[in-house]
Amino acid sequence: MNITEGLRQSLEVIRGNKVRSFLTMLGINFGVGCLIAISVVGLAFRDSVNSEMGRYGSTLLWVQTNWRAYASYEPRTYMSERDKTYFESALPGMISIESIFDANYTVSYKGNTTQTTVMGVEPAHFDMFSVNMEQGRLFMDDDIQNKRAVCILRPDIAATLFEDEDPLGKMVTINDRNFKVIGITERMGQGFISDGSDNNTIFVSQDYVATRIWDGRDIKYWFLIMKFDVLDNVNLAQERITHYLNTKYGKLRGEERFQIERLDTYVGMVDKILNIISVLVLVIAVISIVVGGLGIMNIMLVAVTERTREIGIRMAIGATSRDILVQFVIESIALCLIGGGTGIIFGATLAAVACAILEWKFMISLSIVLGALFISTSIGLIFGIYPSYKASKLMPIEALRSEV
Repeated sequence: MNITEGLRQSLEVIRGNKVRSFLTMLGINFGVGCLIAISVVGLAFRDSVNSEMGRYGSTLLWVQTNWRAYASYEPRTYMSERDKTYFESALPGMISIESIFDANYTVSYKGNTTQTTVMGVEPAHFDMFSVNMEQGRLFMDDDIQNKRAVCILRPDIAATLFEDEDPLGKMVTINDRNFKVIGITERMGQGFISDGSDNNTIFVSQDYVATRIWDGRDIKYWFLIMKFDVLDNVNLAQERITHYLNTKYGKLRGEERFQIERLDTYVGMVDKILNIISVLVLVIAVISIVVGGLGIMNIMLVAVTERTREIGIRMAIGATSRDILVQFVIESIALCLIGGGTGIIFGATLAAVACAILEWKFMISLSIVLGALFISTSIGLIFGIYPSYKASKLMPIEALRSEV
């Protein structure tokens, strides 16, 4: 018997027992689907990490108020302009430093009023965090030098305040002060580095807030992000910043008032979590595939029993034991390949949904698909060989006497 003829007969048997074949393939389908999903999501994650690393480099370090150290009623400790100046002079290899402060304010335009986050940033902020504009422009040096009351809106707050009206050039009231809208940003995506804003944030100039709203008082920062030339200087900066802040501000009930994060450490932590999840999903997938394989073996044994007379007739008219063995092995592999094929579609769909939610690039490599098909074929061969061997060893006379 050639493989083509064996495959044709196997597909006829599968079509003749649709419900049983479907239930038999479920385990393989689910297991392969899990493998595909976790492989594709893992691939997308690593692509996203590489993209972030390419955008920011691996030498980013940020310092922020440690919110976990404070009870709800306690005032938070923030960094000052003096702290920022000290870091600029005391930390070798620093390429740039970006400061952020924010507060919740009442914002209104005509009859629309809402509470939202207003964030004071420096002009370099938008380049540092790759903020792109949908409309209008960014802050210019002229805005900073002349202390102009201008602001940039995220898309959701623009829609809330202006609805269908064009916001550019309009005046919004922020905490009883009027600001001219000069730009609308693109909707922000998800990434490992965030400036703490969301799509309801309003950006204003730090210099304007410091001189016109805070009357020149020392600005308080909850977040500083720094970029260094090499990784060794990141390590040195982490040690010096920790010592400086603990010496100046002390600890709160034994816990540090500020936390220091690094891009390389953060990505490593996220990667470790994904690896743990991957292992758990892999275990579930392997168990599911093995259970599916046992189901294949069981249903093939049942098929051998049900088709004993058919096997006897085929042997009586010239089929060899090898023909019977090949027939049942092909049938087992066909079941697993169909289950694996639908599992690939199922897993790819799950991965596509996950990537869409996480805003990662969906990609599926040929090696992943071929690997899934190889696993399916192997399961069909491993768990189908015993029933096939049993069928091939039936004696023609005894098989013909079967009443099944």
